[in-house]
Amino acid sequence: MRMQFAVLGVLALLPRAAEAQPEPMWDAAGVSGFFAGRRPVEAGSGYQEDWFEVAQGGVVVGRYLSRHLKLEFEATATTEGTRYRSSEIAVPGSPYPFWITAEYQTSVHSLGAVAAWQFRDNEWVHPFVEAGASVDVDRTVVHVPEQFYGVPREGPPVRLAERRDEEHTTTRVLGVMGGGAKVYFRERAFVRTDVRFTFDGDRRNVMFRAGVGFDF
Repeated sequence: MRMQFAVLGVLALLPRAAEAQPEPMWDAAGVSGFFAGRRPVEAGSGYQEDWFEVAQGGVVVGRYLSRHLKLEFEATATTEGTRYRSSEIAVPGSPYPFWITAEYQTSVHSLGAVAAWQFRDNEWVHPFVEAGASVDVDRTVVHVPEQFYGVPREGPPVRLAERRDEEHTTTRVLGVMGGGAKVYFRERAFVRTDVRFTFDGDRRNVMFRAGVGFDF
């Protein structure tokens, strides 16, 4: 967030930015930034992380319907993030269970469409808000690292071999809300920053992004 505000501050001081821009029909921008995703905690587990943080990158294309209303379409993908979950197993000869740890390695690919409202004319800087829907595809691999457990004085510890499960894919439609700003540093070139939230009944994603784009 500090980096995005710094970029906005520097660009606001550039004297070559025009007071108003020609009205475009389309714009397009490449964006990258921070993605935090929440997944529901599964019942019957011990310790379990429900948030993971990764990098995200993608492309946003907009089609102006009027001076203030625009449809935007985007395709994005994240790097792989890891959540940790512990579960108990019973060990013969022990009155207490032992806990083993698994890593849930998740990446998210998304296709989204939103309606964006621009509050000012297409001037050198203007804010916008947006709302719409996103189709998110979660790809998760469960990795159980090698671990040892056992009962003291009952012999050597038992080795749990490393295991990597097959990829699990989940596709869901999420609502989208967000807002941001476009700041021009050339007649048709701009910096775009935004904050976006996607959600359904039990999932939450938060994104902070910035990028460079062009009107045409």
